[in-house]
Amino acid sequence: MNILVINWQDWKNDLAGGAEVYLFEILSPLVKQGHRVIILASRGKNQKRYDIVDGFEVIRIGHRANFNFHVPNAVRALLRHHRIDIVIDDLNKIPFYTPFFYRKKTCAMVMHLFRSAIFRETNVLFALYVYVAENLIPYIYRKTHFIAISHSTEEDLRKLGVKNKISVIPSGIPKMPSGLKPNRQKDLITYVGRVKKYKSIHHFIDAVSLLSEKRKLKVMIVGDGDAKDDLVEYARQKGLNLDFTGFVDERVKFQIYADSRVVVQPSVKEGWGLTAIEAQACGTPVVCADSPGLREVVINGKTGYLYPYGDIESLADYIDELIENNDKWRSFSLAAREWAQTFSWGNSSQKLEKLLMAETGLSATTGSSAC
Repeated sequence: MNILVINWQDWKNDLAGGAEVYLFEILSPLVKQGHRVIILASRGKNQKRYDIVDGFEVIRIGHRANFNFHVPNAVRALLRHHRIDIVIDDLNKIPFYTPFFYRKKTCAMVMHLFRSAIFRETNVLFALYVYVAENLIPYIYRKTHFIAISHSTEEDLRKLGVKNKISVIPSGIPKMPSGLKPNRQKDLITYVGRVKKYKSIHHFIDAVSLLSEKRKLKVMIVGDGDAKDDLVEYARQKGLNLDFTGFVDERVKFQIYADSRVVVQPSVKEGWGLTAIEAQACGTPVVCADSPGLREVVINGKTGYLYPYGDIESLADYIDELIENNDKWRSFSLAAREWAQTFSWGNSSQKLEKLLMAETGLSATTGSSAC
């Protein structure tokens, strides 16, 4: 099979997040089996226009602010010069509306919809632009097979008015870097992920402020994004000395998971809580907002806790409990590790391959030899 994937950025971009991890992990087995995968993405800082990354062909055009305007001409050119069996249109942020300007067989992959949460993230005019753009999805993609990362995303699509077929293909957990030496620190509490407004990291800072009145904590906010400077200033105003690490590589990220006592995810919504599952795979309990996407990756009261979104006192209390109660922490840690192992990228990748084969009418044999 020859697959063209359109996404805002690739996983080597400094601003890559869970959507890019999902693409890499779920498509890598297909590449190893001989399928050809071309990634069309925006060009990040110091990135090449054309690259071979982990067996994928990556073509980068424009930048984040204008990538969607470059997509129509770029896709037409790629379809003229390459044999493409199917296009995966990743509806992450602003949709590309690919069915509007070509007739190639398309699957729409959705991490999550912003809906009203976009108004927390940016100015009113741009938020309205994104909100209206999402409203057009049921009409532009009316003949498209949707791939949702979670049942929460499937529910959002149905509420939006999508009536066509939706297949839920969840994330797995990535392979742990070899040679990790956990150094569990009882006072280390972390957030891991993109640093964006809708992630509600300020709620985490508020909870840390409450906890700092009774105990000393080491707090790390791991990741990068356009909300970072505001959050640094917010923490400073509260008199907190937090470690904002910026972007870290996979090995460092997993070392932080393995060293942490608790990982916190306070987002108003997620497509799927990838970093929460990664933390649990390292035996680290999580405290997550009871938000779409996150509630699917935590067994509340067994592998971590879910608290009502925005309830700072509950967030602080759950963190405090997992610091204070060693027996409960050990029980949660063991259960978290076992729970995370039930999520397999191999199973998800097989499901995706079967779906794409059915959409293109190819068999497994012709799919591999066609590349």
